[in-house]
Order: sequence, then structure tokens, then C-alpha cells
Amino acid sequence: MADSNNIPDLLSSIGKNIVSEGVFERFPELVPAIGFNYWSKNHSKLLLVAESNYFSDDLENKSVFKDFENWYKGENCSLIPEKKKKDVSNWKGDYPTFNNLFNSMKTVLNEAHIEFDNYLFQETIFYNYFLRPATKKNGKIGFKKDCKPIDKEVSGLALCGIIKAYSPNLIIFTSKYAWEEFCKYCQREKLKFDTIKIDFVYHPSRHLSWYHRYGFGKQKFEDILKKYWIY
Repeated sequence: MADSNNIPDLLSSIGKNIVSEGVFERFPELVPAIGFNYWSKNHSKLLLVAESNYFSDDLENKSVFKDFENWYKGENCSLIPEKKKKDVSNWKGDYPTFNNLFNSMKTVLNEAHIEFDNYLFQETIFYNYFLRPATKKNGKIGFKKDCKPIDKEVSGLALCGIIKAYSPNLIIFTSKYAWEEFCKYCQREKLKFDTIKIDFVYHPSRHLSWYHRYGFGKQKFEDILKKYWIY
């Protein structure tokens, strides 16, 4: 897990024009999970981008996550409680939802007869797009209803910094909403990433029917990997 003493130098200054100390200096627990095989010669460089973390309402007295201004700019604020630091880490480990993605990656690599690390995280960079946690509303978890202009600005800025630092060849969002917001950010800032394939698939939940429909989730993900990830 990241701390203020081991944030990669390439990430330390990202976002200082909005978050005074820098995004990842303020939120060291949220640095991308960068696998050592990300640079493998057996495949191109893949960046996986999920949507956001989630905090329950009972954490409101332990974190300012619902106060968007204090979350990014407040001084001496409680940000990520100790008991949530492991949960928000982008090193998800054996996490059932994202195992759907890793199983697909394994399938594609096996079909191409490419060796890989059994811990599929090591073949990629994994990252959550929105830096502020979502809350549950009407029984549903998602960041869309919580999103404020500063969330969109900081998230776009942070991901662009990650892209500049690690030069991925392929970026796949596992959230249509996050993908849409990043595209809007790039349009506002007049940014183009013509040499990078950027696409999205539906969230890989075990219970989300859209992910398992042909052309929307699993199959689309594997098709993108075969075309743009495997040489």
C-alpha cells in the first residue's frame, strides 16, 4: 500500500494547480496499482480504469468524503479512515468482481500462448477514476449522482498525469460513466491521445447482465485485448 514516502516521483506533482500538495500526496492510498509486467514485451501496456470507491454513511463522522471542497482542499481534514485504507487500495487482490476481468485476460493470454504472472494485476495498471468515494443512494452504488465539477476536474487531471507518466498503449474503462466524463474532460481541455486506444466495457459484476451480453462486457473486453493488447 502506498504512503507519502513511496509515491512514485512521476506522480508526486500531479494536480498541484487544484490540490495544493498534489493529488497523490494528499491521497497516497489511491495511487495506481502498477504491475511489474506492465512493461512486458509479450503485450502492450494496458491501463484498466474502474469508477470509484464506496464509503457507507456511517463513515461520515470519520471522513469529509461528502464535503467535496474539504475533500480536495481542506486543511487538517479526515480523509480516508484507517479501516478503509486496505479497501481503497487499487491492489484489489482476490476480488470477485474484478476476477471477471482477470479471467478474461488469462483466457486471451493462454490462447496466444503467452506466459504471464498468476497474479494478473502484475500485467497491467489498475486505477479508480474518481478520487472521492461514492455513497449508496436508493440501494444503488454509483458516483454519477455525487459528482461535482471539482470531481470531474481533479479526476481528469489525475488520469492525464498517469497517462503522461506511464504511456499506456491501451486504456479500458470498466465504467461507461467514467469513460464519458474523461472524454468530456479531454474535449474541454482540447487534449488528444491519438496513439492510445481508449474504450470502455460495462462493469464486470457477477450479477450485472449487461456485462455478460455479447458486445457489451466480457466479449467486448476480450475482443479489445486480442486486437490491441496482444502483439
